[in-house]
Amino acid sequence: MMPFMVLNSLEAIDSDRIAQLVQYFEDYVEYLVVALLPGDAQVLDVSVNRITAI
Repeated sequence: MMPFMVLNSLEAIDSDRIAQLVQYFEDYVEYLVVALLPGDAQVLDVSVNRITAI
C-alpha cells in the first residue's frame, strides 16, 4: 500500500471515469489527492473530504 498519491490533469477523462479511478485508488493509498474542476468533482461521493480554497 502506498501512503500518498496525487492525481492531476484529469480534464481529458470524463467525470464518470474519474469517479471510477478515484474509487479504485482509494483501496491502494492511505491519502489520495485529486485536483479536479468543479464539474468533475460533483460526481464524487459526498463523504469525500474536499479542499475548495487554499
